[in-house]
Amino acid sequence: MKKGWNLLIQYQSLIWIVVLWEVIASLQIMPERLFPSLGKVVVVALDLITSGMLMENLPTTLFRVFAGFVLAAVIGVPLGLLMSRSAMLNDVMQPLFSLGYPIPRVALYPILVFILGLGSASKVSLIFIECLFPVVLNTYYGATRVGKLYLWAGQNMGASRSQLFWRVLLPATMPSIFTGLKIALPLAFIIAVLTEMIGSTIGMGYLLSYMSASLMQEKVLACVFLITLVGYLLNLLLQVVQRKYVFWQ
Repeated sequence: MKKGWNLLIQYQSLIWIVVLWEVIASLQIMPERLFPSLGKVVVVALDLITSGMLMENLPTTLFRVFAGFVLAAVIGVPLGLLMSRSAMLNDVMQPLFSLGYPIPRVALYPILVFILGLGSASKVSLIFIECLFPVVLNTYYGATRVGKLYLWAGQNMGASRSQLFWRVLLPATMPSIFTGLKIALPLAFIIAVLTEMIGSTIGMGYLLSYMSASLMQEKVLACVFLITLVGYLLNLLLQVVQRKYVFWQ
């Protein structure tokens, strides 16, 4: 009973949105064609699942998301850690990230398409670039905030440089690393859908564009609902990984 009450409190904002949506739809404050009830949206979403349209497009999008995201994590985390330890590397890389951060990376997509084509390579490359910034910067600032007292204590206990890295610096930076990853993963999904809407014949973005062409709002909202659900599940997956490896939080 208490657990159910806690869930209601946790998701009360979503519950209020659903209630308000249904009130507006039932009172027909807005035309039904533009503002269908959530019941119709859910029915269409279930139809997309059972008809196989979701499974035709979702794996391609997930591949692009994970390819760019994992590449950014594999390169970004070590780079951020090295920047925090090396003043010379930090002096070289910091201006690039400071100048590049305000730039909308999606503006680079036409250039990437020209170089790599309309396939997955250009989309994965843009996802990688988009994810690299939060991963590197959160790792860097997290590593610079590690207390020197911990590093001095490790050195006084005879720890080598590799032991200091694996047993002191990396564990102390893990919360910041996962903060960067949790920022980067939704961005990866957004960029994947966006680039697929611009130019693709498969993927969730293509499915959304295809549904928009039908001029039936419940189909568009059903696709948006499925994209939201997949993004939420990806975030839950990352939280499970974080609880496993950052168990002391």
